[in-house]
Amino acid sequence: MLIIYAVYVIAFPLTPAIYQNDHILEIEQLLRHGRHWFALFYVLGLLTLFFAFWRILKLVHTFSKANPSAATSLRIWALGIGVLSGMLLVGLYPITALDVALYVVRARLWAFYGGSPMLAVPANFPQDPYIGLSGEYGKEVSPYGPLWELIAQVPIRLGLFDIGTGILAMKIISLLSYIGMALLIGWYARTSRAQPLQQEGINPLTAMTFFALNPLVLLEAIGNGHNDMLMLALMTLGLVLWQRDRWAWATFALTLATLVKMTGLIFMPLFGVAVLVAAPSWRERIKRALGMAAIFLSSAGIAYRLTGPFPEVLEGARHALFDRWGYTPAYLIHVIVRELYPNESAIRHTLSQGARTLFILYFAYLLIRLAQGKMTLLQAGFLAYFSQLLLGTTFRIWYPLWLVPFAALELNSDTFWQTFLFSVTAELSILMYLIVWRWELDSWKWGLNGPLKDYWSFWTVMTVITAPWVFAIPLLGPLLLRRKDPQRFHNSLWL
Repeated sequence: MLIIYAVYVIAFPLTPAIYQNDHILEIEQLLRHGRHWFALFYVLGLLTLFFAFWRILKLVHTFSKANPSAATSLRIWALGIGVLSGMLLVGLYPITALDVALYVVRARLWAFYGGSPMLAVPANFPQDPYIGLSGEYGKEVSPYGPLWELIAQVPIRLGLFDIGTGILAMKIISLLSYIGMALLIGWYARTSRAQPLQQEGINPLTAMTFFALNPLVLLEAIGNGHNDMLMLALMTLGLVLWQRDRWAWATFALTLATLVKMTGLIFMPLFGVAVLVAAPSWRERIKRALGMAAIFLSSAGIAYRLTGPFPEVLEGARHALFDRWGYTPAYLIHVIVRELYPNESAIRHTLSQGARTLFILYFAYLLIRLAQGKMTLLQAGFLAYFSQLLLGTTFRIWYPLWLVPFAALELNSDTFWQTFLFSVTAELSILMYLIVWRWELDSWKWGLNGPLKDYWSFWTVMTVITAPWVFAIPLLGPLLLRRKDPQRFHNSLWL
């Protein structure tokens, strides 16, 4: 695994590549001129990484069951290998997403020109030398929370003005968040409320290895520097505090996660129900409800007020939640209906709302099951984010990261395979969308002149081809494994 990560970094170094263009290059653009051969190595490298990760986890789990005390002592070695991998990937060019460069651009605009990322769009500052790196998001305000934008200011205010050093700083923030989350999972998390962990003999080493050596975590959270890593570290801190009956501090930590990225808000109602159900009396429930509301509203109010006036500072999050489309089953249906009924926009609108309605109904079901005590908070959190991936209107290859803290803290056959398979299909999808289309299908004569020529466009063809297997494999794969050996799948972590 370390060798593959090193080869990736050598093939796609952050410097000097980041200085050679005025925009972020995608992996296909980096391989376009005389390096087509490396695409095959990249795919084989990804498959090898995930296979090695599965084998490592299987060996660790087997050893942990036979020698739990000895396995616990190996945590520092697993973390050390993960940290070494992360240190290598800090030097990787952001080959599958421009987000980390955009963090630096927005931070610079606020520090140098007074343009709060929550209010000002990068396109309004053409004088900045790195403005081209904002890419397709140059006309959008920040979709992130105020806490992230405040943290992103720190390296810029410390003098890291250059785009290369700025990106390195953002990646180091992710690396530190990664280390903190690994420590929480491996050393501080408790399993007393997660019965499946006790029944299946999940050792802290196994849980931490699932997180710390996960290729999706290392490549996307550190290699591409996504701020989801900070959000997930704070969510994990909240979960650990909740396990220790520190509901007020847990509320604060989870609120901070939401203030990094609005995605964390999905978990807050579930957490609120769990805290209220655990209260011994109605008086205590009222006290806790008021306490959680006060913590959340006061923290959010202060953080957002530091970045601009209400309600304007919420525009970026609103746009990200409701206006973005692409790469999802809901968008797949939208594309098919658009092609079959191009003049029936009302039908497409109804279908798009249908996906959101299904998610809301399923989320309500999770709340009820949680309130009835028929589901743990970790189970409900995992299923909530899994359903959001399936029913949301937009998807990016790093979104399966949202499943990781819940899967790691309540690791079983379902959570492992759903997270693992989603990670594999997501990572491979970028190659389908970029390389397969641009190198093959875009100029395929049968497509351009055949019976489907009226529909032969990127979004139509690639969504229809790629979205089904990206989402169907993690959804149906565990069901097929369970059907093959139900007893073994249910009673152990079947790897």
